Amino acid sequence: MAIKRYQIILVLFLLPMPAAAADCVDKTCVDVFTEDNQLIITAQKGAAKPATKKPVVKQKPTPKPTPKPTPKPTPKPTPKPTPKPTPKPIVKPKPVVAKKVIAKPKTTTASLSDKLVKLLPLGEVNFQPEADPLVNLPVYFWTQTPTRFTALVPILDVVVYVNLTPTFTWSFGDGALFITTIQGAPFPIGGITHTYKSSDDYSVNLKVTWNGSFSVNGVTTPISGNAITQSINRTIAVAKAPTRFTK
Repeated sequence: MAIKRYQIILVLFLLPMPAAAADCVDKTCVDVFTEDNQLIITAQKGAAKPATKKPVVKQKPTPKPTPKPTPKPTPKPTPKPTPKPTPKPIVKPKPVVAKKVIAKPKTTTASLSDKLVKLLPLGEVNFQPEADPLVNLPVYFWTQTPTRFTALVPILDVVVYVNLTPTFTWSFGDGALFITTIQGAPFPIGGITHTYKSSDDYSVNLKVTWNGSFSVNGVTTPISGNAITQSINRTIAVAKAPTRFTK
C-alpha cells in the first residue's frame, strides 16, 4: 500500500526584530524544533535598532563679576565739513530663480522571518498470512515507514539539512511488545514475527517515534522539543488450527 507523502506549508512574513535577536543582524539564525507533533523550521535575519544615547547636560559656567567702567573726560566736538550728496546708481533687481528640492526617501529596516511546517511520512501495518493466520504459527509483520527521513530545506538565504530516524514499537494485542529500528519484511526475509497462542481478534498497534538533528553551514544541532510520534492500528483475526486424527 502507498505511503502518504509529507506536506509543506510555507509562511513568509515581516516582523520587528526582538531584542534577543540582535546577533541575527548580519547572519541568518535558524531553529528547528517540534510543536503539536510537527516539525517546525524557523529562520530570522534583519537589522537591530541602534541603542539610544542619553543626552549629556552641560553645566553653565559661573558668570564673572563685571568691573565698573572708569569715566573718561568728554572731548570737545570738532566741526566737520558737510559732504555733498553723491547720487547712488540705480541697481536693477535680479530675477529670482526657484530651486527644486528633492527629498531623500527615508530608509526603514525590518527583520525577515520565515517558517516551515513539515509533516513526516506515515506508513501502514502489514502482516502475512493476511487471510486466516493460525495459532501456534508465526505471523510476519512489517511496515513501509522509512528507517530514515532526510530533507534539504532552503529558508531565507541558507539551506537546512534535517535528519530523523524512527524507533518502532510493536504491540501485538495479546500483551506482547517488540521494539526495533528495522521495518520488517514478509516471508522468507522476516525480521519481525509473533506467534499467537489462542484464536481471537487482536488489535495490532505500531508506534513510530522520530528523533534527530539538523545542520546549517556544517554545524549540527539536536532538534529540541518532544519526539514526534505516530500511531498506526490494524486488526488481525487469528483462527484455530484444524486438527485431524490419522491411524
